[in-house]
Order: sequence, then C-alpha cells, then structure tokens
Amino acid sequence: MIAPLIKPIRVQGGTFYTFSSASEDLGLSFNDSQSKFRFSKFALLNIPDIGNPSLGQNLMNFSNSPGGFSSIDGAKTLNDYLAESFQNYCLNLEAMISSSTNYNSNLDRTVSERVFFKWLKEIGAIRFREAGVGAEQSSSIYGTHFVEEDESTTYSRVIKYIGDINILNTVKTNANAFSEVYIYIPTSQGNTPVVMFKTIDDANYTISSVFTNTPADPLNNEYIFGRTGSTVQPAGLSIQAFFDSDTNSYSVLDPFGASADFYYFNPTLNTYEIQGSPGFAWWFANPIANSFFTEPGSFLDPTNDKYKIESVNKSIEFTRSRLDGITMEFDTAVYAGISVGGAVTDFGTYNESSAAQTFDFNAVLVYYDLYNPTTGTVGATNLFGILFLDNVDILPTGGGYIPRLTKYKPNTFTGDNGNSYAFRINLKFDVNTQDTSIETSINDYNPYSLELYMDALNKMVESYDIMLQNNSTLTTLQSQVSQLEALVLTQSGIAELQSQIDAINTTLANNAAIFSNNANLLSLIQQNYQEITNIYKNYTSVAMSYNIDLLNSGPGIFVDKTVPGSVKFVNKNQTFTLGTKPLVSIASDFTTNATSYSYIHKLINFTNYLKITDGAASTPYVIDRDVIIYINDANFAWEAGQTMRFSFKYGLDLSNTNGNFNFIVYTDSTDKLNTGFPYSAEAAYVTYLDFENKGNSPIIEVVCIDPATYQFAVDVFW
Repeated sequence: MIAPLIKPIRVQGGTFYTFSSASEDLGLSFNDSQSKFRFSKFALLNIPDIGNPSLGQNLMNFSNSPGGFSSIDGAKTLNDYLAESFQNYCLNLEAMISSSTNYNSNLDRTVSERVFFKWLKEIGAIRFREAGVGAEQSSSIYGTHFVEEDESTTYSRVIKYIGDINILNTVKTNANAFSEVYIYIPTSQGNTPVVMFKTIDDANYTISSVFTNTPADPLNNEYIFGRTGSTVQPAGLSIQAFFDSDTNSYSVLDPFGASADFYYFNPTLNTYEIQGSPGFAWWFANPIANSFFTEPGSFLDPTNDKYKIESVNKSIEFTRSRLDGITMEFDTAVYAGISVGGAVTDFGTYNESSAAQTFDFNAVLVYYDLYNPTTGTVGATNLFGILFLDNVDILPTGGGYIPRLTKYKPNTFTGDNGNSYAFRINLKFDVNTQDTSIETSINDYNPYSLELYMDALNKMVESYDIMLQNNSTLTTLQSQVSQLEALVLTQSGIAELQSQIDAINTTLANNAAIFSNNANLLSLIQQNYQEITNIYKNYTSVAMSYNIDLLNSGPGIFVDKTVPGSVKFVNKNQTFTLGTKPLVSIASDFTTNATSYSYIHKLINFTNYLKITDGAASTPYVIDRDVIIYINDANFAWEAGQTMRFSFKYGLDLSNTNGNFNFIVYTDSTDKLNTGFPYSAEAAYVTYLDFENKGNSPIIEVVCIDPATYQFAVDVFW
C-alpha cells in the first residue's frame, strides 16, 4: 500500500475522500469469507474554522505538527492546505501503518478511524474529557469512555449527530456501474445529545508506537509513503509528509529557512518554556526524523497540554489532547440516555428526544460493518470515508471555514418548523493498483424526493410480488390445459372416457330397483336416524363411552382420570414456582469478581422466586461490590407478565465504608437482541438508595412487559 494522491475539495458539489484501509474489507463482499461488508452508520461533523488559536479555541491549524510547520508558507489557498494536511498526515500515516511489517490484516478493525481522530486532535480541532457514569455512560461495566469537552467560548463540539444508513442501491447501465449510499436526516430529529468515544489499543495501533519512513533511497524519506521526488501530484499539491517529528531534534526549519524551536506551557509559571528548561515536556520524548508517534504511556488520558513552535518568521500556539486510539461508540447500551424497552431505544429516537437541539454541520463520516452473514454478529464498524460538503471560504478577519448547513429541529413551544437533509453518494470503485480513489457524485435532495424514491421502490417490490404470483398461476393453468389436451385429443383418452361411461350405465341399470322405490329408501334412512338418536340419549341398552386418553396434563394443569368415565382438571400452579435452589448465599453460592458478586439463576415457568439468606438478625449483610443476578432464559423464554421476585432474609448493606453499590439483574443469555454478547438486557437496576429507603431489605419484583424487546418493569417495596 502507498499513500494515495488526492484533489482539493471541489468548489461545488462536495468531495468524498475514502480511506485506503477500506480496500482490505471491500473484497470480502466478493469472496467466500465469513465476514461481509455493508454500509451501516454515518456521523455529521461541524469541523472548526481554520486559524491560530491564541485563546485556546479548538481551531484547525495545519502547522501544529513539525512537518506541517516546515511546509506551510501561506502561498497556497486554505482549501489546498486542508487537502495537503489530510493527504500528507492522515492518509500518509494510514498507509505507513498498513504497510508496516507488524501489521495484522486479519483483524476486523482497521486503523482508519483512529488515524482520522488523531489527525483532528493533532491539528487542534478536537479535545475530550472522561464521560460521567450515570449522566452520560449507562454503566461502568463497559469500561472507560469519553465525550468531547463541554460547549464553551473556547470549545465547540465537532461530532454532532450519529445515524443509521438504511438505503443502499446498485446502479448498472451500459455506460457505468456504481453503488448509491443514501444518507437521510429526518425533520423530527436534532443533534445526538451525547456522543461517546472509546479508545482501542490493538496489534496494529498500540501505545508508544513509532512509524518511521525509511525508503530504499534516503532522498525520498521526506515524501509521503511510497512516493518519490519524481512523483507528479495531479492537483499540484505538495507531497512533503507532515510528520509528528520532522528531524532528530526539537527544532525544525520554517518554510523560509529560519530555525524554529519547540515550547511547552508551564502552568505554574504561566509562561512558555523552551526545550531544555526545567519541567519542559514535549508530548513525545525522543524525536526521530520522518516519524509518526502514537501516545506514549496510555490511551486513557484526556489531559490537555499547551504548546508553541516559533521562529523569527512564524509562530503558532495550540492546545493538544493526549487521548489517542479514538473511535466512536455505536453500542446504544453504553448510553445512559438510551434505555432498553423504553421510549428512547436507538439513535433515531435519541435524536428526537427533548435533549436534542438544532445544530450545524459541514462534513459527513461514512462507516461500514464487517459482519458474519450466518450469525449476523458484527465484528467491527470501520470508517470508510469522509464527505466535505463544501470548500474552504475565507474569513474577513483572517483564516477560513467550511460553510455549514443548519439542521433545525421542530419546536412545539415556539412553533418553529424543522427541516431535513438527504445526501446521495455514488461510489465507483477503482481497481487501479497504483492509487486508491473513489469517483463520487454528491447531490442534495429534499425529503419529498427521497420519499418518492422510497415509494417507487416499494411499488416495484409489490409489482415483483404480483408478477411472481401471476407467473405461478399461469404455470398451474398451463399444466392443467396440457393434461386436458392429452386426455381429449388422444384416441386412447376418448376410448377410456367411453369405457367409464358404459360402466356407469351398467351400474345405474343394476340399481334401477332402488331408484324406482324411493319411499322404501327414505324409510330406511329415517329408521337409522331414529336408532342413532336413541343411542345418544341412552334410550337403548347400548352404552356410550368417551376416549379420555386424548386429554393430558400440561404446565400448571393436572388431569385426574382416577374415577372411571370422569375427568377432573386440577390447577397445580402455586404463587411461586421454586427452582432447584430458591435460597442462596452470596458467601457460598455467588462468584466473586473484581467489581461484583454474580449468580446465575435458571428461569423456569410462571413466577420465579429467589431469596438471599446472608446476614444475621437485625444486621444486614455488608457488601463491598455490586451484586449481579444473571437470569438464564435459554431453556424457558420470558413470557409477557411473568414475574421474578427477589427477597432478603436479613437484608444487604449496599452503602458503607466500602462505597456505594447496586443490585443489578441481567438476562438474554442467548443474545436474542444481537448485541454481540450474552446477558446484554438489563432487567433491573436497583441502587443502594432504594435499599436504604426500604430498610436495606426490600422486596424486588421484575415483571416482563415485552419479551421480544426485553422490556421489564421493576417494583421495589417493603
């Protein structure tokens, strides 16, 4: 793989750039691999303005990296510099990682998304903080997650909206063939209230990695990966790589030939200190010429640092986030604002909630899934490419910006109307082995056009079904006509018909006496009818009996046949159905994990019962971690209205010197919700406050409302 050459953003119509890593996975749709490719998600971005953020704003500055500082001299347009930064930093780093000797192409997750967010944070566009459990993240069991910094005078969030790609189409004509990806933002929706991120450290993108460009010819080591000084960039863009470390020292040359030094902001002294001063710490410890670095030490640190690179001709300041290995979180179970079985169940309803608001956007990220077509399990969701909706415009005060579209959400209080957007991306895949490219055609359509298109597709499907039905009917009729033709038009068929007619005439002649005396025949029928009636009414010596062997016992019902000729139905179902172990102890029956005590209860028919017996009289059992019950519904599926009761002999003390803990119930042991892991359905989440309010010994009843979606109601009483 070599770094691709791209064109600047087009003046009109938008521009789509694809990531080369997607080519690894695209071929899976055309072979017998167990993993298949499908477009699945998209995200709307409000990419910040371009400028030098002297007050700590999140602005794009392509000179932040030493390689960019050395290359950008102000002679080109900001539109060209945006394309150069994306090509020479983002796509170049992706190509270097994918071509390294240690790269494992068998991993489902590519590096494209992590490289893209590294590029955004290195040019100062995006920063993060840790997500709050309960307010933003649903539970700590999903590990550490992050959100962008809060909106303020110095920070504007970049990722505004997450949506699903639901419409795909393949177009083939005599002149061309391509795939259409439709992206639709409905009128009823606003921004995604909380967008969460996670960090991933794997074999291909790991902590403290160094990727150095070492071509066979040392004269080419300053160029992007796989390119040489003789490479012609079709759009006239520079192919000088924007490395994290351009030289073997903390000093580079500016585009005008002057030496530039690195500075770190010392918050204690409230001033910048040059390399070598006490306490100085540039973000990578040892500069290596022509190299990229991943974050040293940890992918879980969202701390921000301030830096400066300065020469006599040029000076830039920026705030940099340490977070690395960044990917967006698409698992809705992780989001506190999305509940299983509630009114808000997915990103679509989340974007319609009261917390969603009007927002601006100027770019679209397109994602795809690698999934197993047999099981439906998603192996990874990878970044396919980015659509910039417009080119860079110049700001009168300096710098520039990518023009934005405003997505208005309807407001029932003010009466404001909403709007919607739809984008169609036509993707034509290039098989050229030298350059990875995508031919695109982006058009904006209003919702009415999209609705007409969907109606047309539905009508075509209906027409196809009707055609299949009519075709089946015609086939049946054709077969019947052929049989009649064979019967009527052949001599053997006529002879057979004549033989059957002669046989019927003979039978009628032989039974002429019966038909000639209808009165006797009717009298016989009447006599038989009267005899049968007398038998049913027990007016005769003939006794009637019924076959009661067909009646059998079922769940909760016992059929008593002990009295001959009699059947009694007895209800065996008591208030509770007891399993093999209705009384359990945390100390002896539960599994002790790092953050929880866990126990698996096998679901049985009707109302289930489980009592925890730990503790002593008037002394609740002291807990030092969460108590989790896993309900195994593999053998008996949940039924609507089915209840599971939990009670406690002496109670549980969930709030003590060890901390505050919770009582949690999970189910869906066979992953019917297709989340990728068992027990993903949260049936009950009872906090330590609920226990305190009920004397530490509540009665908890979990009632199944909808078994198909695993929606439950929880009652806590004393």
